[in-house]
Amino acid sequence: MKGYIRAIIQLGLVAVIFIPLTVSGDDGPAHRIDQPFPIQLGTSGGNINDSTKAFCFGGTLGALVQDGNGTHILSNNHVLARTNQASAGEDIIQPGLIDQVPACAKDTNDAVADLSAFIKINFKTKRTIPTNTVDAAIALVRTGTVRSDGSILDIGVISSATLEPTLNLAVKKSGRTSGLTEGTISAVNVTVDVSYGSGKTARFVNQILVTPGSFLAGGDSGSLMVEDVDAAPRAVGLLFAGSSSVAVANPIQAVLGAFTVTMVGSGPSAQTRFLDKALAFVRKIWPVRETHAAQQLSEQADAAAVAAVTRVKEKHEGRLMNIPGVVGVGVGLSDRVLGQPVIEVYVREATAALRRALPSSLDGVEVKVVETGEFFAY
Repeated sequence: MKGYIRAIIQLGLVAVIFIPLTVSGDDGPAHRIDQPFPIQLGTSGGNINDSTKAFCFGGTLGALVQDGNGTHILSNNHVLARTNQASAGEDIIQPGLIDQVPACAKDTNDAVADLSAFIKINFKTKRTIPTNTVDAAIALVRTGTVRSDGSILDIGVISSATLEPTLNLAVKKSGRTSGLTEGTISAVNVTVDVSYGSGKTARFVNQILVTPGSFLAGGDSGSLMVEDVDAAPRAVGLLFAGSSSVAVANPIQAVLGAFTVTMVGSGPSAQTRFLDKALAFVRKIWPVRETHAAQQLSEQADAAAVAAVTRVKEKHEGRLMNIPGVVGVGVGLSDRVLGQPVIEVYVREATAALRRALPSSLDGVEVKVVETGEFFAY
């Protein structure tokens, strides 16, 4: 079963299934309607062929990127490319099939782009566990159908610059189902197993985790995650999966590099430039790991400490991921020592037996067990 939003077609009737959630801010109705051209992004969309005899699907058209061939809509492979099944040139529509009237109707007049490229998702087999870095696809925009500045509903025009993910960074996104939501990066350098339904599971490396779980819902896949500033926020990641407690995003640099594209947007805002200078000044005169006050000002862990913990995590993650019940491993922050990075182990259920099977530390680094449940492509 695909994790993103779907409609069930049965006996000529259509029922829409939503994943229950609690969100803050806009609950998304404006993100699901049929927009007049040129559309904004952060809105319902998908591949016009993404349906079966029983279901139709939809996700979020996330952002606008560009290369020498023109501008492209950026979203997930499983939203635009039907999870590896699509061919170049297939129609990308807004809204997605799930939000058509009637639901699942294929209206070619709603086409805004043509699928241009996607990165293949490699799934586990009995003999191999290939790794993935992105769940991503792009679609070449048709003339006059998408705002040329790449404006995103409830966010506006973003910066053309990007931002590396860091622990405790405040972020936001605008998506088809839950609209505008805010969250915090809780882990980086994450390896995680994601279910795509029908027994298919894909392992992703170097991912980002965001809390709370309500940050992302079914149908929000493809949303662009940006820093939580008012004007010209920089892109941080491309959201594609989650569980009941966390959301998962590909780092935006990996996504852009996969297609050799750049973000469409403006320059960094004055607010962003000021914050960057202020944080650089704090780190220079007041090392983050020395005082609680510096940690509160920077809202980030020391980069060198994160890198050191990442090396320990990578050394041991193969063994950890082989323990039944473990669904991921990453680098987060300690609950005991302010600002101290630790190895996080994500489990379906934190049973007493599983806790006993997991170490409390590795090479002197604290190990924190986090119950996340299973991860699904949203």
